[in-house]
Amino acid sequence: MEKLRDGQTPRWRNSALVKVRVGEKSALDKSPRWRNSTLKNPRAGATPRWKNSALEKLRAEETPRWRNSAFEKLCVGGTPLRRNSPFEKLRAGESPCWRNYELEKVRVGESRRWRKSKLEKLSAGDTPRWRNSALEKLRV
Repeated sequence: MEKLRDGQTPRWRNSALVKVRVGEKSALDKSPRWRNSTLKNPRAGATPRWKNSALEKLRAEETPRWRNSAFEKLCVGGTPLRRNSPFEKLRAGESPCWRNYELEKVRVGESRRWRKSKLEKLSAGDTPRWRNSALEKLRV
């Protein structure tokens, strides 16, 4: 340990964090810096910054914006949208979309589609494969 002259504080005591002037509270006794930030002490009449965030801002009698997000928004009569996502949406008596995924879909009497060669010729009345893809699927 370095020797200290009379009245000298150890060097680490003089660091910016802990420096103490006579009659002043040490920085550690003061409220932490974030307490004094705009988060906690907004200008008069201003809402704290976190209150104004996209997630929280409310218009009059509006649901919080995150509630209105694509995942949460309710359809009319509504199941939450996420239940109606392409992966989940069910038509009457239909298995979830991912079960009908191109790789898995099986037509009556047909082997799994991924087993069919891309170049395989179409039998009469067959739709080209891309027409039946998840993106292009046509309802009757």
